[in-house]
Amino acid sequence: MTQTITQTQTLPINIETNQSILDEYANLRWHSSVIEAKLKEIEPIAVDEALNIIGDGKATNGKQKVYSSPLCDITLQFRTTKVKDSEHQDLEHLAEMIEIESEKACHQNKEAIASLKQQIAFLEAELEELMNTPQGLEYRAEYEELRMQLSTKKPILAVKLKY
Repeated sequence: MTQTITQTQTLPINIETNQSILDEYANLRWHSSVIEAKLKEIEPIAVDEALNIIGDGKATNGKQKVYSSPLCDITLQFRTTKVKDSEHQDLEHLAEMIEIESEKACHQNKEAIASLKQQIAFLEAELEELMNTPQGLEYRAEYEELRMQLSTKKPILAVKLKY
């Protein structure tokens, strides 16, 4: 069997063209950062205005839409945010008490816990054995091998903005 080897031509790289694309990319990333900062700055004011519109009953519909234009619709939404234990003294104290009681229970029941963990490990191994067949194991190995062969590294640009 003969193989034909052909030489491929490489295209000349115009560094100036690539540089201008990178300049444009960097410039757009910079502008995106500036816009994000401005959005963070005015968002609380916009939320206050939206709350005032809802409070005055001036919303454009009953679904709490507070603004509509050809470019976008803005809807006021309420999401529940959970407070972190470290932000509230009583929650932090209760979390510590729960941890202490859990440790106490683990210590008091250490033999039973160890026995249950051993049983769980045995049952997991038995379950794994029952769920696999020799053919299934071969397929799994072939799948993993093919997956590794087909994996590629995708280039991405990391941009560090200078303020």
